[in-house]
Amino acid sequence: MDSPAASGLGADGKRDLEPLREAWRTERASGARRLKAEIGRPRFRRSIRDAKRLVVAGDGSTGNGATAGNPETDRVATQAPGLIWDAFGTVLAYEVDPKTADPAVIHELRIAAKKLRYTLEAFADALEPGATLIDDVTALQDAAGSMHDAIVAGERARSTVAPRDLTVQQRRAIDVFADAQARQAEKGRLAIVRRLRRIRSRAFRESLGRAVAGMGHVSV
Repeated sequence: MDSPAASGLGADGKRDLEPLREAWRTERASGARRLKAEIGRPRFRRSIRDAKRLVVAGDGSTGNGATAGNPETDRVATQAPGLIWDAFGTVLAYEVDPKTADPAVIHELRIAAKKLRYTLEAFADALEPGATLIDDVTALQDAAGSMHDAIVAGERARSTVAPRDLTVQQRRAIDVFADAQARQAEKGRLAIVRRLRRIRSRAFRESLGRAVAGMGHVSV
């Protein structure tokens, strides 16, 4: 949450925003209790056990993905390129102008960028040395994420305390905070424009192409 000063509030702003802070502290505490309870359940332990089984070669594999009657292998060099280009294509499919696009569409772009980032990170050791692919995609994801977070913070500020018994000053402080979040979200559009332009650039495509081409020499 932005400080009262950053939200355009005076010295009393911190006190007037306390009902909002208290409401969110209560939500976080409730969420923490639910998470703790879920982690303690048998089904969570089973999911951990099942995840470990995924890396155990108990299906007759030879260790590189090939089986007795199947010569195909699941090597990085053969599987990664398609996964990477598919994730990259999903990002490019969002033909949006961040300066005017609906925030919901920008949030979808963020999710697509996150998938591309995680795909690249999974094969980071096989990328060309010095490539900035992951950094560039992360920057786009963060810029879109900051915009989305500001929008959610402003909307939830008003909805969280709407049914509460507040003073006029408290409601004004929360309105000022929410308005500041909305302005912050709009300011973030320019950062998204710059980051998306980089992802769509020829330089990025060429770097991605070199990274994928280099995977043909990966031995795993």
